[in-house]
Amino acid sequence: MPDDHCAGIVQLTTGELDRYANQLARCLKALDTRAPIRTRVQHELTEVRAEQDTRAATGQLDIQRQYDAAGLTGGELDRIRRELAASLALTRPGSPARGPIQAQIAAIDAELAARDIRPT
Repeated sequence: MPDDHCAGIVQLTTGELDRYANQLARCLKALDTRAPIRTRVQHELTEVRAEQDTRAATGQLDIQRQYDAAGLTGGELDRIRRELAASLALTRPGSPARGPIQAQIAAIDAELAARDIRPT
């Protein structure tokens, strides 16, 4: 597996990691023991389980994803921010869905603010 793939596993939230591990385990049960891809699926499941074990050992069970808006154009940032604001307005107060939306909006706001003070 490429190194960037392992970095992708680290970026998964705890819930995403659990769901991915369950999907891989189901795949292994469904695959014939002679299937050529079986070793790759087993390796991937081993990587996922290792990440789960690392998080459990370090107490980082609920990792929050960091949002990076630096690669987006100004127009894309504006459009995405409007869409996120609309989603936030439709989300009930106290809903756990509000946290990630607010984090993305904050990342976009920080990127827009940084661009305003950068020399052109």
